[in-house]
Amino acid sequence: MTDPLTRPDEGARTVAALAHGLTFIEGGIIGPLLVYLVKRDEDHFVAFHALQSLYFGLALLAALLLSCGLLLPLVIPYIIYEVIAVMKAHEGEWYKLPVVGEWAWRVHNPDR
Repeated sequence: MTDPLTRPDEGARTVAALAHGLTFIEGGIIGPLLVYLVKRDEDHFVAFHALQSLYFGLALLAALLLSCGLLLPLVIPYIIYEVIAVMKAHEGEWYKLPVVGEWAWRVHNPDR
């Protein structure tokens, strides 16, 4: 498990960044879900990033479905925030995405 008082190791940072980066390959649901299921009990840093990426993808999907696609322009900020999250995760930062970051933080943070 990643010690919350130190910077996550390179492997944890890479997997956390991968959880966000898989969004660009498969849409932001399956990849983060798989990373979360594998790492949820092993590494809070990776689990936090995977879970918030999953939540972010689900939130976008729900917004698009509920609006019948009218909110399609939300895809642009979604992509921008995921790019930022990839970089922040790779730097070892507990970066919170808008809307869903706090929710994921309540589940996987170093203080729990």
